[in-house]
Amino acid sequence: MGVLTYAAVARLAARQQTAYRGEMVARAISMGVFMVVFVALWSAAFSGRASVPLAGYSREHVLWYLVMTETIVLSSSRVFLEISEAVRAGDIAYTLVRPTHYAVWQIAHSLGGALPRFVTSLVAGSAVVFAFTGTVAGSLGGLLSFALLGTAALVLDGIIAVLIGLAAFWIEDVSPVFWIYQKLLFTIGGMLVPLQFFPQWLQQIAAWLPFSLVVYAPAHAFVAGSPSHLLRTLAGQAAYLAGAALLLQLVWRRAQRRMVVQGG
Repeated sequence: MGVLTYAAVARLAARQQTAYRGEMVARAISMGVFMVVFVALWSAAFSGRASVPLAGYSREHVLWYLVMTETIVLSSSRVFLEISEAVRAGDIAYTLVRPTHYAVWQIAHSLGGALPRFVTSLVAGSAVVFAFTGTVAGSLGGLLSFALLGTAALVLDGIIAVLIGLAAFWIEDVSPVFWIYQKLLFTIGGMLVPLQFFPQWLQQIAAWLPFSLVVYAPAHAFVAGSPSHLLRTLAGQAAYLAGAALLLQLVWRRAQRRMVVQGG
């Protein structure tokens, strides 16, 4: 099956997301509430020093950075739930008769579903922060960089989500694996604070891990990016995408060997 087949899968998943308008509105409201809380928190943190940057970030930079990180995290894949349930029920065996690669199909479906959530969260979060600050701590070039790096980040996140789902062939409940991954995104991935706020030794470690490439690097590209940061992040994402794709292929082959028709 060619690229067009999986592109069609992504489009269908996107249409399914936009069909539930009530869910999209609720997602926008949730994003708005999160950003109102962040505005209050960081306004208090910068109280008395609003014009003095913290680790190179002003209050506006931090808030716009958080818009971008929340956009990515709230758009991240939950496809592991569907996969793990299919494994436990044994339904995954029926996917072998499809003329598509199961793992690639899931990644395409995940990405298609993530893009509407991505746009909704970005628009809602930006509206709230702009209403409170009256400024945009970024540029058109930064926005384009964020869109490019954010899309690559969602692909990498989708592969990781599929790997977590396939772990159901070896462990009964994959939720703890996802929780560990999610908390790593929150912390050393840079979702809650920019990596510049961390000690130097932790910054260096985080920079070599994939979690910062999913969250921190795309967000930083918007508020304080540079051509060198863009190229460095693209290279890192490409390397991790290649490695994750290879690992996924190996895990899928092992999973197929363990597959039984009854019981997953």
